[in-house]
Amino acid sequence: MAYVLRHNLTGIALDHLLRIFHELFPALIPATSYLFHKSYGQYGEYVPHFYCHQCSNYIGTKECGLTQCVLCEAEFDVEASLEKGSYFLVISLSLQIKEILENPNIKIQRHTSTPGFICDVQCGGEYRRLKDSGEIGDDDISLIWNSDGIPVFKSSRCQIWPIQCQIIELHPTDRKNNICVPCLWFGESKPNIQTLLIPFVKELQELQSNGITWGDGCTSKVHALVCSADSVARPLLQNKKQFNGIYGCDFCYHRGGGSYPYVIPEPRLRTEVEHFDNAMNATPQQPIMGVKGPSQLMKLDKFQMVQGFVPEYQHSVCLGVTRQLTSLWLDSTNHQHGWYIGTQTEQIDEVLKKISPPTEITRVPRSMQERKFWKASEWRSFLLFYALPVLNGILPRKYWNHLFLLVFAVYHLLQERIREAEVVIAEQALKKFVREFQGLYGTANVSFNVHLMTHLAASVRNWGPLWATSTFSFESFNGTLLTYFNGTTHVPVQIMKRYLRERSLTKKGATVMHNANEYVRDLFYELQGRKCSTDKSVQISAHVRVFGKSVQTDVSVLHMLAIDDLLGVRVKQASYYNRFIVNGILYHSDTNNRLQKRINSVVELQNGTLVRIVNLVVSGATHCVLVKELVKSGRKLCRDTTLNIASSFVYEVSECNIVYAIHPESLTRKCVMVESREKVYVIPLPNNIERD
Repeated sequence: MAYVLRHNLTGIALDHLLRIFHELFPALIPATSYLFHKSYGQYGEYVPHFYCHQCSNYIGTKECGLTQCVLCEAEFDVEASLEKGSYFLVISLSLQIKEILENPNIKIQRHTSTPGFICDVQCGGEYRRLKDSGEIGDDDISLIWNSDGIPVFKSSRCQIWPIQCQIIELHPTDRKNNICVPCLWFGESKPNIQTLLIPFVKELQELQSNGITWGDGCTSKVHALVCSADSVARPLLQNKKQFNGIYGCDFCYHRGGGSYPYVIPEPRLRTEVEHFDNAMNATPQQPIMGVKGPSQLMKLDKFQMVQGFVPEYQHSVCLGVTRQLTSLWLDSTNHQHGWYIGTQTEQIDEVLKKISPPTEITRVPRSMQERKFWKASEWRSFLLFYALPVLNGILPRKYWNHLFLLVFAVYHLLQERIREAEVVIAEQALKKFVREFQGLYGTANVSFNVHLMTHLAASVRNWGPLWATSTFSFESFNGTLLTYFNGTTHVPVQIMKRYLRERSLTKKGATVMHNANEYVRDLFYELQGRKCSTDKSVQISAHVRVFGKSVQTDVSVLHMLAIDDLLGVRVKQASYYNRFIVNGILYHSDTNNRLQKRINSVVELQNGTLVRIVNLVVSGATHCVLVKELVKSGRKLCRDTTLNIASSFVYEVSECNIVYAIHPESLTRKCVMVESREKVYVIPLPNNIERD
């Protein structure tokens, strides 16, 4: 089954494979795919929930007993609805959560917030308020969730709309790797989202009241606290107007309706009480302040209809403002404006193509000519690491200084550990960015995404850093779901079956593989894509693993003195490694030539020093890392005197040839190196959690 799922075999391909095995090894394994699945056993179940094919009103399961829609009185028949596709699929959320909580490889992480710092969702003000007030118990579980549409075929309008959930109390990596899918809708148009929400909300109400019993009798209530959705899905979930309508902002009373110019005084923020009153009195024909009526989500006690949503940064910043700004600068339709730099595209590309980012940035920079194909992660990298050094001297100074405000704010709001004072200054920078945008680029270009920048900092205060509430992991899993079917028929059923088999495989494998030999177990883990360790690797300490073939050689005098200075030991012979992992982060030495377009050797240390890794040296029970310092010039690339901020995260450096030794644990985070205009800049990654 691991092989079938890993390589996405069709039913026919599986039949052929089984027949080949049956001919070679008769009667050892099931001869047909039917017998194969029967032998594999149960893997969970999904339930179709029906809606009216005329008005999309929710009807229920096949046991509901209805023969017509209660709203439009259209005739309802289970078989006809299955044939027409007037249904969506539901899987028990409680069973999925219980399965995750009982996984021995996954641990619940209860963060105790440090005053003055924000580190994750559990450190956000709204989460702390619910925790401190006792509304969330010590054993309770909370969710961040998402819903969005994904085109299924290039030649049709068919799309899927899954609801996805992550458990907030898991480590961010476990969060991303253990997404629950309680509902899946498929059709040629957007769903009636309120219909899709009904079984989801109903189960959440039960989980809020009764909780889940798991492990050794622990009972945890489950609360949906945060919804991270883009600006198209968000108003559907809230049952309000979209951003291009009057009062289309989800967070304040800006009139909107087209462009969103900065106004003084700033529009009032929406409140939960006002939203409730507006929703109960509004209708789709007569909306009140953009609200068209009540939402199913209002039935959830702990979920807030305003602050429970976030202006997630993947769509608002990366695919929104960053892409919009680049289009303004480079599109030939703007050739008469002062910000136009489209004639210097080749000069920009020349610098971009020389950049070799670390492996955490999975896509190397592409030409500006291909920007319409860029993914959100590429726009993120361009904004955070490339834009300021590359556009320095190309983009006119006032526009470049304006760009700095956005880069400064987003970089700080993406840090792994954010000071509350940094949130304040980031908010000031973002508001200045929006305020100056209309003067620089014109009121017509002040889009809704530009306006959303004024709400980013509040989101960080409430629910933690931008990475903690972004849609990157949800969007990534959307892409995974699209690989879960073959052909064009019964798409939602195929996806749900594949999803359930994937989840059951880990649980079944834990039992079946317990007594298997090492080769079989490693092969199983490899097919699952969760190989535990690299071949030919050696764990030399609790936090350090080396891999690849070492070079055993005499230690040079220069290296000997460096090692002696750190460890107090004269080492004459040692093993040199140019690839190693420290605390789960991969590093390469600057002599490693295996990666042509990557630099994994530029690192920031715990004390803030920037270095380039020469080698990791192992001699007996001792080991250390030899490095060369990248000396900071002290010059700031950008500065805003009004806000008294500077580009303290962008360092102009020069390399020093003096080699010294450090403990591997001193390595903190990798950096991006950019060479532009005969200068070298180094920008540390804002956090060690996000991966493209």
